[in-house]
Amino acid sequence: MSEIESARRPRTAVWIATAVAVVLAVAAVVYVLMAGGDPHKVTFEIASSGEKVSSITYGAGEKQLGKDVGNAAATPWSKSADLTDDSGDLWLRALSPAGGAITCTIWVDDRVVIEATTLSGADCVIPFDDALDR
Repeated sequence: MSEIESARRPRTAVWIATAVAVVLAVAAVVYVLMAGGDPHKVTFEIASSGEKVSSITYGAGEKQLGKDVGNAAATPWSKSADLTDDSGDLWLRALSPAGGAITCTIWVDDRVVIEATTLSGADCVIPFDDALDR
């Protein structure tokens, strides 16, 4: 085989390197999509009509981000988190044994996405995807 014919034939190493580069590029795109991209600032807030709040729990998806009880649950109460995983629900729950009005509010990127006021306890739950659409 002449040198010209040899130079025109595809090289196995070149094909393997190209295939590896394509696989790595696809893996990087999948990772970015699965990670949720840029973080969203989520703020959880509780206010009451003056009644003591005994327990506050909040989270995203199946993960509880925190729980405050006793003096740590004094109102007005607020906690924030930067979240990149936007799967599942955002949720916030507060209990008051005295039965007063409690308002829960969840903010995403400085926008109120859900707010509820009830007696004896408050429960705010919204799918993260829906919160991003508001």
